[in-house]
Amino acid sequence: MMGIGLDPYLERINHAGPVRADDATLQSLHVAHAGAVPFENLDIHLGRPIRTDLDGIFAKLVGQRRGGYCFEQNGLFRAMLDLAGFTTERRLARVRMGGPHGGRTHLMTLVHIGAHSWVADVGFGGNSLVQPLLLEPGREQDSGGDRFRLLPSTFQPGWELEVLRPEGWFPLYWFGEEAVADVDLAIANHFTSTHPESRFTLNRVLARATPTARHTLLNGDYKCRFGTTVLEERRVRGEAEFRALLADRFNLALPDGAVLRPHPEITDS
Repeated sequence: MMGIGLDPYLERINHAGPVRADDATLQSLHVAHAGAVPFENLDIHLGRPIRTDLDGIFAKLVGQRRGGYCFEQNGLFRAMLDLAGFTTERRLARVRMGGPHGGRTHLMTLVHIGAHSWVADVGFGGNSLVQPLLLEPGREQDSGGDRFRLLPSTFQPGWELEVLRPEGWFPLYWFGEEAVADVDLAIANHFTSTHPESRFTLNRVLARATPTARHTLLNGDYKCRFGTTVLEERRVRGEAEFRALLADRFNLALPDGAVLRPHPEITDS
């Protein structure tokens, strides 16, 4: 098994620049990770458990060159920031996606540099950040072609993350100041990866975000966009085309012999 270390991680995300605990390095690491490591939940559909310990995450995302979802993506990113000398805190967010506040089922990271803090999130699917966001109330910030803002919450002490859509500001999630223990992650991950009504047990969900394009694949529906401009959109027909798209747009190859659980929206017809 590959040992945990910063150098193999930097090679995995194709990051060749200097690594210092400063704003510029945080930006470059965040952009590189978002573009190199796809968001994906396919282990659930392979009948494999999702691990939240760093040994398991590093072996999968770095050693096997797989992707993962929030507990894996942001777990890895935060651990590598810590190795690079950054000061970080993890937070569990309540996902909204335009609706009421849900359970605390999304992991994200706060990064503290000097007198200011950043929101880092490489694991929120099609709405993942490409660049991190300064934690400043009401400041509109661009990230990967989308515009975001953070507002003090009236729900509970904390912050609301919103993205600008054509119809107006759209709430994505809330996060507060409560520290996160390993058992909190285990509980949230267990629900997200096993509950029969979880979005991730019902759907194959993939995403990859770069400064110039956002790729998303929800079951058989593929879309590439930048901001509100759709660059490509098509329907995937069958498992062979699904796997070809994984390699072509998400830099992802499944292990030899891996058989995904059939999904009714991915057929040859």
